[in-house]
Amino acid sequence: MNRRTATSVGDVGKYVPALSSALRPRPLTELAAWGGPRLVRGKRVLDLGCGDGRLALGVAPFAKTVDGLDPDRAGIASAKRRARAEGVRNARFAVGAAQSLPYDDGVFDVVILSWTL
Repeated sequence: MNRRTATSVGDVGKYVPALSSALRPRPLTELAAWGGPRLVRGKRVLDLGCGDGRLALGVAPFAKTVDGLDPDRAGIASAKRRARAEGVRNARFAVGAAQSLPYDDGVFDVVILSWTL
């Protein structure tokens, strides 16, 4: 792994503006299609390609922890603001891409992704 890859997302990961979140289903509607809250209840969840945190914040009330990862810095900034505004304490957000995950193996129980290419 070169230094650039280790410190940034570099050329990996493409994103659409976080405003596209308004076009997506509500988090609980989407979660219901995957089996409902039991999918994430009490688990350590990674929302890969989390954008502005729409789904991550929606599952946070059921999960033990939720980490959101996305290459869009503006989206991550928005997710962090939303988490603070909503008082969500078990969610963390970071800039990054699936091609270079900044997590150790076995950290998560469930990985979710929605509207991620």
